[in-house]
Amino acid sequence: MENKPKTKKECFAQLDEMLSEEDKKAILKSKDMIEFHFTLGMWIRNTWIYGNEEEQVEALAKDLGEDIFWDADTVSTALLDGYKKHLRQLSKLTKK
Repeated sequence: MENKPKTKKECFAQLDEMLSEEDKKAILKSKDMIEFHFTLGMWIRNTWIYGNEEEQVEALAKDLGEDIFWDADTVSTALLDGYKKHLRQLSKLTKK
């Protein structure tokens, strides 16, 4: 499938484009990204992970720092956690 990101940078860029400011604020305010497991996390798994080449998913998992377990849940969780950090960094940059 086209447009499946291969790196966390590509994932974050796509999420930046597709999510509304309201969605991004909800992510930033969340106490635990598990809140998004069955919404955005499921979308990530269904769209970017399932049906993707195993090597691509493994490479993405390693890019996210997940060396041992790279099942779909682990990868989507790591992406969600990483994306929240990404949004925090962007928020800090825009406040300066």
